[in-house]
Formats: sequence, structure tokens, C-alpha cells
Amino acid sequence: MATLYRSIWASDDPDAVDAADRAVVGWAEGIAARHHRPLPSGDARTRASEQYRFVLRRDAHDDPGDTKIVKAVRLVFVESHRDGSRWTTTVRAWSGGSCTGEGAKAWTWIDVDADARDLTEPLFAKPPGFIADLLTTTSAALGGVSLLPRTMRYHGEDGAEDLAGLLTLSDRDVPVVVFGGLAAEADERAVQVFDAAVQRTTRDVAGLATVAVVDAAGLDELDGALGEGFGVHRGAMRVYLPALDPAGDATTRHLEIRAERFRDRPALAGRIAVNQLAPVSSMRRAPDSWDRASERLDDRTPGGMVEKVARESARVTDLESELVAERRTAEEVIEEFGDLQHEVTDLRDRLAVATAELARVRGERSEEGLEVIDLAPSHARDCSDAAALARKHLGAYLEFPTEAGVDLELLDRQAAGPAWGEQSWRALRALAFYSRARSRDGYDGDFFGWCWNSRHPMAWPANPRKLAMRESKTVMERWPESRTFPVDGEDLAVQSHIKISSAGMAPRIYFTWVDRTRTVHVAYFGRHLRNTRT
Repeated sequence: MATLYRSIWASDDPDAVDAADRAVVGWAEGIAARHHRPLPSGDARTRASEQYRFVLRRDAHDDPGDTKIVKAVRLVFVESHRDGSRWTTTVRAWSGGSCTGEGAKAWTWIDVDADARDLTEPLFAKPPGFIADLLTTTSAALGGVSLLPRTMRYHGEDGAEDLAGLLTLSDRDVPVVVFGGLAAEADERAVQVFDAAVQRTTRDVAGLATVAVVDAAGLDELDGALGEGFGVHRGAMRVYLPALDPAGDATTRHLEIRAERFRDRPALAGRIAVNQLAPVSSMRRAPDSWDRASERLDDRTPGGMVEKVARESARVTDLESELVAERRTAEEVIEEFGDLQHEVTDLRDRLAVATAELARVRGERSEEGLEVIDLAPSHARDCSDAAALARKHLGAYLEFPTEAGVDLELLDRQAAGPAWGEQSWRALRALAFYSRARSRDGYDGDFFGWCWNSRHPMAWPANPRKLAMRESKTVMERWPESRTFPVDGEDLAVQSHIKISSAGMAPRIYFTWVDRTRTVHVAYFGRHLRNTRT
């Protein structure tokens, strides 16, 4: 198990322990309820959902007569996911005389630990959902520096001097992420991306660092106050770790990320900041008063309960990992079958081309009587190209509005983009040939039946791994709006979809038959929509 996130702060609020207790319990109950595995009601020390999918353990100490530790609470929330990963969020909060001796009325300590069965799937640090509210209500600070869940703004020379003073504090223990403001003449798109990057970073580093923005008018002043090479450029981001030494090397500890890195992906700024801050945070040491608080809490924990919960949670995770492995084996077999079907289709394509060429050479056949879809190219470069080819060659039988193609350029940039484009083009051609069979040749079944029975060389693999004619009841109950598209002048729930691949954001093609136009309508072609597994 690895500690991915750690945040420790002091508070001058004597009610900080109660605030942390309420926030964490409410957050844990909400997560379990959203996943249809609610925690049982009551004040039991350990509350576990069905199959131990979610477990909340709460140990509390409350003794007004205790001169050292008046209140203390320890909450451990364990989430066991279907993919075999397990996330453990541990929150500790305590107050009393021992805290006062350390210059605080209360302390809060939050750890997020995780482990996974599949080592190829990285686990990323992320702050718990309650962290922003808790930072605000408990007036969090560390080493005299406020740990804010919002962005601080610094303007002009005076603001730059104030920020430089904060960054160069000798006892500063809180990292600061600074963004350089844009020029006044920056275009609207650049401003939108910049604001999105600042907002996302502020959310992602909550509890780990404070985020600041210094406007363009103060950038030169900041560079001069910190020393050459320690400032931040316009639109860029810089992570200032503690112990900023203007006489040292700015490039090794205080990383600057130029605006070009996240110009098209504002969320990347937050991910970069977290990746630099999280390992540092995991080494942060709790104050000495925690030892006394821990003793009080351990005295109230029934013997063996902690170990029992850990064993049961581990057992559930192991069983779910085995189930995931079996499912993957089955999926791989089905995937291999689908690949073989695609290979057969590709060979049939080549045979058709070779036969046509042979007929042309012999003078036995011309292109007279063939339609545009018969003469369409056999390959597409990527998803965008597949969409363009469909509109150019398949329009007689396939209605494909421009707005139905969503985030195709994003799909094109993925490593599997060319392969997805090739398979998507094959799927779109299959839909067009099905549409022709239904509108011209009198076929009266659905697309699955046509793919299964027609033996057409362009038929799409008719198996649940590659094609679904309807969504599950759960999906349609929870996300009906994401499957509702404009079709023939009205909003319609479209469930039939082709699955290009099972990998990540691999595209889906949602389609439906329209009686009025006697064509297949492509309602959506883009990245994987949200469902129970995504």
C-alpha cells in the first residue's frame, strides 16, 4: 500500500475535531449511497456495506477532564473497487493541552493510501471530496502560512512584493503554486484555458499547497525580488517548494511549467503540480501530540476489531480481483474472436478489390451499376478521417450530422487513434450496407440480426463485446441525458451502439433506424460515454 496524499495542518478553531468528524462521515455515506452500497445507519464503531465494498471505522475520544487531549477522532474509510484497487482514507483530528503547547488549538491529519492488483494501471494522488470545505471551516494553516482551498490573487508591484515575501519565508512549510498572469491583450481562448488551468490546479492540490496568480504587471517585480531565474513567465506555472534559496538553483527544486505544456489540456497543469507535490507530502511528519491522541483512541478500540476489518476487506478485494481476472480472460477470448472476424472481413475486402481489378483487366466488368458506397476507400487514417469519408461516400444510406462527431481530434491523438479510425470506418460502412439492405432490398430486421445472418463481407462482428442494441437498465436510469440525441428533428433516446474497442476512451457509435428517411442515423460518434464501469 502506498501513501499517495498527505495533508497535515493546525487550526485555531477548537471545534475543528467535530467539523472533521461530521465532514468525513457525511462524505463516506454519500459515496457508498451513490454506488448503491449504503452504509448501515447507527453509531456503531465499524459500519460496513454489502460485501464489505465500503467500510467506515470511527474511533473517538471525548473527555473534558483530560488536560492533554480533550477530543480526538480517527476515521478510516476503505473503498474496494471492482478493478481490484483499494483506497483507504484516514482522517485524524485532535485538540487539547498538548496541541496548545505546539501553538495550535487543534490538528488535522489526512492520508489517502491505495493499492492495486494491476501494476500497469497507475494510481494518481487526489484530495478527498470534503477537503476544500474542511480547509475553510477549520482555518487551516501550517508554519504560519494559511492552507487555502481558493486561489490567491496578487496585483502589480505591491502584490508581487507581498508574494515574494511569502515565498522567501525561512520557516515556510507550505508549497506555493504560482501562475504568471496573461497580458491584457490576450485572446479570449487563451484566457479561458488559463482560468481553467488555475481552477483545476487549485482543486487538485487542495491540502497540499496554496495556489497564487500574479498579474502581468507584477511579473518583472517578482523576478527582481526573488532573483534572476526564480520568477514565472506569462501564462506559465511554477511550483515553489519550501526552503526557497535565491542563491541556489531554481531549475532543480522549483519547477516551472511553460504555458505550452497545458495550452490544449488545462487539466494537465493540476496533474503536473500534484505529481511533484504528492511525494513530498507523503514524508510529512505528524506533530508529537498525535502520540498522546493515538493512545487515547487505541484504548477505546475493541481488541482485534482493526485486524478483523482489515482481513475481511482484504479477502473481499482478493475475491473481486479473481473475478476481474476471470472476466478479463473471457473478454480477451471474445476480443480475439472479434479480431479474427475483422481479419476475415479485411481479406474479403482485398478479395473484392482483386476480383474487380481482374475483371477490369479482362474487360469483363465496368463500374456501371455500382454505387458510391461500393467504391468507397477501404481504409481511414483516424476517426476524423472516418467521419469525413462517411459523409462523402455513405450519405445515400447513412445520415451523419456534423455535430454527431464529438472530440474526434482527441481520439486521433491517442496512441490507438489510427487503429480506432480504421475500425470506425469499417463500422460506418457496415451501417451503410445494412441501411441499403433495409431500404432497397427489403430486409426487415435489426442491425445485429443482419450482421449475424447476412454473410455480407462488410458485416460487423455480432457479439456483445462489439455490438449492443440496448443499454442496461441501470445506465438508462442514471444517465439518460447522455444517451439522448437530436434525431430527425426531435430529441430521442438512442441505445444501440457499436463498440470499437474496450480500451480506455475507445470510441462508440450510437445509431438508430429512421423510418421516415429510410436511413440509418448516426447520433453520436466519439469517446466512451459514462456507464457503470467508467
